[in-house]
Amino acid sequence: NGNWWKFFLKYHKFITPNILINVLKMLVCGTRILGFNIFQCLKCGHILKINHTCKSKFCSPCGKKAADNWIKNSYNRLPNTLWQHITLTMPDQIWNLFWKNRHLMNKAPHLAAKIILKLSKDQGFLPGIFLAIHTFGRDLKKNFHIHLSTTLRGLSLSKDAWINKPAYFHLVVLAYPKSTSKT
Repeated sequence: NGNWWKFFLKYHKFITPNILINVLKMLVCGTRILGFNIFQCLKCGHILKINHTCKSKFCSPCGKKAADNWIKNSYNRLPNTLWQHITLTMPDQIWNLFWKNRHLMNKAPHLAAKIILKLSKDQGFLPGIFLAIHTFGRDLKKNFHIHLSTTLRGLSLSKDAWINKPAYFHLVVLAYPKSTSKT
């Protein structure tokens, strides 16, 4: 329907090469452009062609499959204990700071992990942590935030015992009120 082309023409200055590559892969996902495998039944001779997929996180079916595989493969590597999910976000007024200085996006996860490590050490244990950077919200608008999952139990500080006393992280939420003035 030409929507991507219209969008690209209007916003091409803001589209990174990585985004462009992933969108183009997504647009041809499941077509013969990406290649295909041919299977033939040895009994009846029936031929089946299966087109290759893009395997891009931008693509809904491929991204879902990749996420499901990651969860399945990670399940056996992660401690079987209580976990807490925390979303760390910031005021929309500073999102552009990260977009204009993309190297800062790599610093944010380290800061998030340091916060949880400090809180955990104060409670006497070392947690398991994994996190993901998200650069867009559900509405597909720019919204830099971090999803962090942490164990609520963990290794002793000396790393020789498992601390089984559950901890919960009650983080202070700072909110900036929206302007109520009428213009």
